[in-house]
Amino acid sequence: MGDALREGLTGTGIVMTGSRRSFLQQCSAFSAVGLAGGMGLGEARGASHVRELLLDEASFYPLWPDAAEAVERFRVLHGGRVSGVRVPGLHVMRPASPSGAAVIIAAGGGYGHIAVGHEALPAARWLVSLGITVAILLYRLPGEGWAEGMEAPLADARQALHLLRSGRTGRDIDARRVALMGFSAGGHLMGLTALREQDRPPALLMLLYPVVSVAPPFTGSRTSRVCLGNDPAPERAAYWSLPPHVRDDAPPLFMVHASDDPIVSPEQEALLVQAYQRHHRPCEEHCFPVGGHGFGVGRRDGPTAQWPVLAEEWMKRWGFI
Repeated sequence: MGDALREGLTGTGIVMTGSRRSFLQQCSAFSAVGLAGGMGLGEARGASHVRELLLDEASFYPLWPDAAEAVERFRVLHGGRVSGVRVPGLHVMRPASPSGAAVIIAAGGGYGHIAVGHEALPAARWLVSLGITVAILLYRLPGEGWAEGMEAPLADARQALHLLRSGRTGRDIDARRVALMGFSAGGHLMGLTALREQDRPPALLMLLYPVVSVAPPFTGSRTSRVCLGNDPAPERAAYWSLPPHVRDDAPPLFMVHASDDPIVSPEQEALLVQAYQRHHRPCEEHCFPVGGHGFGVGRRDGPTAQWPVLAEEWMKRWGFI
């Protein structure tokens, strides 16, 4: 049960229907628009679409009531990147026929921005198509003047889990079927949230090319610099790394990354798999031969485009959908 599954595109035994493949390719194309950053028209469309969506009052739930009256909740930058979060909250997207399952998504960005357009929204579209209610987390960024530093986004993520389970975002969510998903630095945040949860861990944990460790020799990432600052003490590095927090009640893990990732190496991801194995916790890992970092819901016509299908089958095996 604790064995990791290392698979590429071949040998998965998963077959996609034509319509399902077409839909996932559309999600991947949407992700590419967000990634296009400096490409003029695609960039503008990405920012305007994300801004319009996130400013929908009926779908936005502030995490902290005392922050809800801020004049500017957040800024939407090129490619749908979000920064300047003054009102952390959840943007909730609901399927036509909710199944009761829900997923909180935290996009990455090295804690310098939140890649909503490139990572969170394409993943949300895919999950909603499966009957899952999705809550996109807009969390505070440590470098934007918060006295709590890295504790600020962690507090936001914990509050998001509590809020979604409370029923205050709608009665169509089963509190026992709330999962977490995170990309890159967002995967680091969701991993910390899930693994440190003392009361009731989330039902499932899905991490896409996550930052797993900020300890040596993995101190080169922006996430590591944000977490450690000028204090690289081993105790602090362990506190902000995922493997030391894996316990016997850690939620089932689905993790995807690529061998050629220049930011988060396979050796780093292996630390989390090994921690799960030591505690005899279920972990399914897929390491694709190519894909780099930041591939969102998958690069079109590449092996990483397979991971949503693998994740869908995994969620079915756990009875989540």
